Amino acid sequence: MKDISRLAGSIGLRPAQIFREIIRAGSTRRAARALDVTQSAVSQHLKQFEDAVGEKLFVRDGRGLIPTTNAIEIYNRIDRYFETLQHIENEILDSFSATRNTLTISAPHITCLSFIPKLALELDRADRTLELHVKAQRYDQIAHSLLTGEADLGISRLPLDERFFHWLVIAEIKSVCIMSAGHPLSRKDFITEEDLVCQKLLSIEREYAANPLGSSVSNRRRNASSANIYVDSVGLGAMYIANGLCVSVDNEFTAKQYATLGLDLAFVPFRPGAAYRYVVFSRHGNEKALKYLNIVRDSFRREYF
Repeated sequence: MKDISRLAGSIGLRPAQIFREIIRAGSTRRAARALDVTQSAVSQHLKQFEDAVGEKLFVRDGRGLIPTTNAIEIYNRIDRYFETLQHIENEILDSFSATRNTLTISAPHITCLSFIPKLALELDRADRTLELHVKAQRYDQIAHSLLTGEADLGISRLPLDERFFHWLVIAEIKSVCIMSAGHPLSRKDFITEEDLVCQKLLSIEREYAANPLGSSVSNRRRNASSANIYVDSVGLGAMYIANGLCVSVDNEFTAKQYATLGLDLAFVPFRPGAAYRYVVFSRHGNEKALKYLNIVRDSFRREYF
């Protein structure tokens, strides 16, 4: 199969767009309806795309077109490209349209279940005309969203690049071990690495990890008899922990978000721990976002500290 990133110059965007819509719609007929073109045009573009890729990308059965494994992989990459193009188009259109009073916040997934809804109430009280947009993202995506203009404010942790961002510290916090309330370790005054040798440990997938302490503990336990459980975003492991499947080495920020979910969890200091500085930040030059930095910081401190 050819490198899909090199296909754009030879086939253009339209066949790729139609291939993407066939995946989303499940048939050439529904894709044609969604794109407002004829079904024959969709079929023609699909053939062109498959010829460029060098293989058939769908199997036909009674339910319609079933994408192959390679088709799904290609779709995942193409979908990201078109999402980016859509953001660019929206930015261009918005720049020529009437000014809208909008604010987009990018934050870890868990905060979007707990803290951000409460923040939304405060922002609404401060400005009833504000149109709030929320992006639940991984740490590795948050700074990128601000750099590209897809978000105005981000909630993350240091380090950040001061050449691009301005921030206010919202909390300075330490490491904790999170477990189900009935877990034997919950009775300890503090947890060490030795306590976790035989425990199943929840970790962020390594390519998405922003928790060097948790990753370090996990790496040293690779030969332990208990397997680790991996998730790809902060906050997705609360139910695994609450059901006693694993424990997590994280920090007070995550723990305080978990605590608002009403789950039966325990939080015990982890030693030797690490110190974290969580911030609300904006991109340099985004004057619109500056007036909201203090609101976010003060709201967070009132809620959790």
